[in-house]
Amino acid sequence: MSKHALRVAAGALGLVLAVTGSAAARSSAASTIRVNAAMTAAQETPTPTGSVANAAGTFTATVTKSATGGVLEWRLTFSGLTGRAIAAHIHIAARGQPGAVAVPLCAPCTSPATGTANITNTVLEALVSGRAYANVHTPTNAAGEIRGPVAIVASIRTAMSRGQEVPRPAGARRARGTFTATFRKEGTSATLSWRLTFSRLTGRALAAHIHLAKRGKAGKIAVSLCGPCRSGARGRATVRGAVLAALESGRAYVNVHTRRNPGGEIRGQVAAVPLSISS
Repeated sequence: MSKHALRVAAGALGLVLAVTGSAAARSSAASTIRVNAAMTAAQETPTPTGSVANAAGTFTATVTKSATGGVLEWRLTFSGLTGRAIAAHIHIAARGQPGAVAVPLCAPCTSPATGTANITNTVLEALVSGRAYANVHTPTNAAGEIRGPVAIVASIRTAMSRGQEVPRPAGARRARGTFTATFRKEGTSATLSWRLTFSRLTGRALAAHIHLAKRGKAGKIAVSLCGPCRSGARGRATVRGAVLAALESGRAYVNVHTRRNPGGEIRGQVAAVPLSISS
């Protein structure tokens, strides 16, 4: 092969690799996600009767994409019901509305109960779009005694350091931090419960934020976490739209600002949060 042909072939290979890498970078959906539902009587429709103040339950599951929809591996716990659990299901309906049974879980049920179910694409779409709920039925409340919306959940842990910050901060060679968060996504928005710890900064932490940008780039503030901040700070925030999309695709980072380094002293890139399932 001539040198010219080799250069053309190498260039074509480079283009293919670049396109493939770009596509991989844009991909944010996972083949397996986690979901859960916290069930109470107050969320049930119609309103249950009897002594249901202490009735509660939890539904957790992993959902794995399949050729025909998905595979659901689930676990159900409950307590304080007015009587035996005669059945438990996943239903499809908007919050506050009753819906048809989509996935039978158990009948009768004892706590804890576990199982596996194949689900259709229709059920899968309802689970990931916030249009499904889990509930438990009793003889007193045959239509349902406890209920909870099914949401996608994920947890992340991000290590922050001086070396990841852009532009490179002054001093702070021993500064470190950790950002942890649990996400709960229903429909088009997600709530994150976060905790921030740090040490050996050059001074007081003036503020901490989530910014939008890929690794090695500086980006605009998307979520204000605290300001001023103390190590061990906690909080909650709701994200949607472009911010949620950036978190799902690994295009967001968290950092801490000080007086000496107002642009950021320590930073950590947030790994892609698995809150969507591959189509």
